[in-house]
Amino acid sequence: MKLWSYIFSFIAVAALALAVPALAQDKGALVKERGSIMKSVSGTLKALDKSAKSGKVGVNDAARASKALASYKKYTSLFPAGTDSSMIKTRAKPEIWKDWSKFEAQAGKLVTALTDVEKAAKTGDAAAMGAAVKTAQGTCGGCHKPFRGPKPK
Repeated sequence: MKLWSYIFSFIAVAALALAVPALAQDKGALVKERGSIMKSVSGTLKALDKSAKSGKVGVNDAARASKALASYKKYTSLFPAGTDSSMIKTRAKPEIWKDWSKFEAQAGKLVTALTDVEKAAKTGDAAAMGAAVKTAQGTCGGCHKPFRGPKPK
């Protein structure tokens, strides 16, 4: 019976030893996905702004806006505990988790703004889309200033 106890203990320790690096990788993957979404949304807004300024808003612009909105809607789910700058290499400040409701509210403002961009893009109205893009871009600082740390040197 004692042998089984040792075997079980060994298996439990081995499983834990293998799980810890996997958790670290998962956190790193979340950080990369967060960055990828933000770069994509930023790039999309720049492209849509360019289309609005040209006065030519098309089907591709509406599709881009829809894709940006869909990807950003899951953004806050990519911030589980333990993925801040004190735990892993990221610009996400611990303030996100200290003031989660403010973080969610700010993220919600961008969802609303991206929804307006999508609606304007679907109408093909360049002026409306340009205004909606500017509003969306203006919401970014609401999160970046309080919740994003400086670029690593």
